[in-house]
Amino acid sequence: MYFYELHMHTKETSRCGQSPARDMVAAYREKGFSGVVITDHFLNGNSYANDPEEWDEKMNVFLRGYQAAKEAGDEMGIPVYFGLEYTHLGGNGEDYLLLGIRPEHLYRELKDCDKWSIEYLVQVVHDLGGIVIRAHPYRQAGYIARAGIERPGLPVDAIEAFNGGNSEEVYNLQAYEYALREGKPITAGSDSHRVDTAATAYVGFEEKPKDYAQLCEFVRDGKAYVVYRQKHKAK
Repeated sequence: MYFYELHMHTKETSRCGQSPARDMVAAYREKGFSGVVITDHFLNGNSYANDPEEWDEKMNVFLRGYQAAKEAGDEMGIPVYFGLEYTHLGGNGEDYLLLGIRPEHLYRELKDCDKWSIEYLVQVVHDLGGIVIRAHPYRQAGYIARAGIERPGLPVDAIEAFNGGNSEEVYNLQAYEYALREGKPITAGSDSHRVDTAATAYVGFEEKPKDYAQLCEFVRDGKAYVVYRQKHKAK
């Protein structure tokens, strides 16, 4: 089995990140992972990229965490892939993981995407060859006015049914049931912001993906096994 982290943050980009990118990558290498996807908070989320005024400078700031992680991964011999956690506000607050896109897409094809509808965002990400995963859809948090908006029929590629950062197990159970109702593949992600929470939830594949595109294909095709280390008592 080949293990991958699909949801993690770095101190360089995410304001809530507590460990530098290099330390995060090293933690997963030590645990024997085959690769990780950096999914730092994007605009509308808890990101340092919100500070500059110009779009290109925002993206330069946003990419600091991924670039540091990629450099570390190249040195350590562990693949590091680019993704992001997109917060769609729309009067509520919903999170989506965008995987399979490239950093250069931020400057052109995805410019001003923080203002798009979620339907149009999904369409563009698909056109770019990427996938969209609904992240922790039932989490309750200060920026979420109403948890559990399901958006039936939205063509996301998978639902993160197990999130290591959820404070209550019921949020994961509700997400799993939602995925079953929608007939969507499920994923797991640690949502790790520091090294001691690395690898609390992740995915495994029986066949090692040959590249990032195939990893996304495996997720979309429902070939991901989920691994989750329960830590909370369900209510």
